[in-house]
Amino acid sequence: MASIVSSTGASGLPIDSLVTAQMQIEQQPLTAIKTKISSYNTKLSAYSTLKSGLSTFQTAVDKLATAAKFNAQTVTASDSNTISATADGTGVKGNYSVSVTQLATSQKLASAAYSSATDIIGTGKLTISFGTYTAADGGTPASFTANASKSDIEIDITSSNNTLAGIRDAINAKNASVTASIVNDGSGNRLVITSKDTGEVNSLKISVADNDGNNTDSTGLSALAYDPLATSNSMTQLVAAKNALLTVDGLSISKSSNTVSDVIQGVTLTLKGVTSTANALSVDTDTTTIESSVKSFVDAYNSLNTSMRNLTKFVSAGSSANGVLLGDSTARNMMVKLKSMLSASSPTATTYKTLSDIGVSMGSDGSLSLDSTKLQKAITNNVSDVAKLFSPSATTTDSQVTFMGSKADTQSGTYAVNITQLGGNGINAIGTINGVTANTTGSVLTGAGGNASYGLQISVTGTATGSRGTITFSKGLAGELSSVLGEWLKSDGPLTTKTDGLNSSIKDLNKKADDINAKLPSIEARYRAQYAKLDALLSSLQTTSTNLTSQLAAISANS
Repeated sequence: MASIVSSTGASGLPIDSLVTAQMQIEQQPLTAIKTKISSYNTKLSAYSTLKSGLSTFQTAVDKLATAAKFNAQTVTASDSNTISATADGTGVKGNYSVSVTQLATSQKLASAAYSSATDIIGTGKLTISFGTYTAADGGTPASFTANASKSDIEIDITSSNNTLAGIRDAINAKNASVTASIVNDGSGNRLVITSKDTGEVNSLKISVADNDGNNTDSTGLSALAYDPLATSNSMTQLVAAKNALLTVDGLSISKSSNTVSDVIQGVTLTLKGVTSTANALSVDTDTTTIESSVKSFVDAYNSLNTSMRNLTKFVSAGSSANGVLLGDSTARNMMVKLKSMLSASSPTATTYKTLSDIGVSMGSDGSLSLDSTKLQKAITNNVSDVAKLFSPSATTTDSQVTFMGSKADTQSGTYAVNITQLGGNGINAIGTINGVTANTTGSVLTGAGGNASYGLQISVTGTATGSRGTITFSKGLAGELSSVLGEWLKSDGPLTTKTDGLNSSIKDLNKKADDINAKLPSIEARYRAQYAKLDALLSSLQTTSTNLTSQLAAISANS
């Protein structure tokens, strides 16, 4: 709009003031538009806050959506200096007695002493093999059995790398199962070759193809040969390859590594020292980790609940303190839905079927509170039920129908299982889940796509065909919440629809404001022209009036 220059007409008409007043009236729609845009932007900000809160809650929920989260276990050892252990969640709770009489060691060999690391040793080829030396009576190695899991290491030694340091570097450059170093023990520099892996199965055998023609003497490259079966060796054994020797509950065990994961189910032992007395290991449920996960869930929900209550709060009619989304059906429906889901009962749990059963209760303001004592008791008594509350689980009416797994899209429900051909021994089963032909591999059936049972995996064994009862599947509270939150947050969900609508309205209002602004200059010009005409008319009338007044005064003076 053009600027208004202060001006008064010839008649004294205040043109600028009059035009300014008219233009203020003309601009009133702009003020209304700006108010609307501001209101819509406030709502957009509120929806953004709501969306962020829902997304954060979904992240917390997803952490509880797998049964593995509730399989956390602890392993305590009476002497952690000699043994440490971890459990992967499949360990059997209980106590175990473990004794270690010998740690596994890596074999270490040393060459004769050389005056300098740059001394030339010889040329040819080194071949390092791994395997087990079996001793005959008296302990002398009598045979060598190669380690089938490892390949020989071949190192070519030429005039370019034939020094002690050059051979060390050539071995290390292979980045294989041995390392080489040079150690000065005071008598000279020795090439030390060490197997990276422990255990008798990783004992070293070093064969030499010496370019000097003699592979068994102590000169040239053959000075680095090592084979306990040979009559003599130039290399000296510093440390023998040994297996770890331990007993678990009285059972003697020999392992090539000090990390043992296949002795106690689900437990990995790390042997660190020989025990003087039996080490008592205890495998138990990790209640602290599980409780922490549930607490995180409660905290995340309470944060969302606080945010939603603030956005929808009512203070008083017309109050500016009312929530921005007060009366918003989308926000209100979400709050109602979440509260309803948090009060649901698990169809697969047996003892602890609801959140309140495990110490999570809802207050009058919709917030959750956690009774840690009650939760710990539930975890201790039946951690499986606690897991079923949150994560996928299933029960079957046929003991030979076993739940194997599910997908995120598998819907909770009870589904009939029918078998026309059993699977196994290279034959795939034929059957239906929920009345729809299932995909099968061996004895495992998987719910077909396009059906509520999609992704539901079961194993069917036994001999019976026909109806095999039903399977009741529950996604668990976390799974159900995650699905609902995902629907709300997806690109074509209700929040996006709301914000898209607001953004579209803002765009239309801005267009409308632009149109009004574009018309204002011509409107002002029109007002100015109209007032200019009026001013001219008034000025003319004033002149006429003045003339008449003068003439009347003259007549009066002459009469």
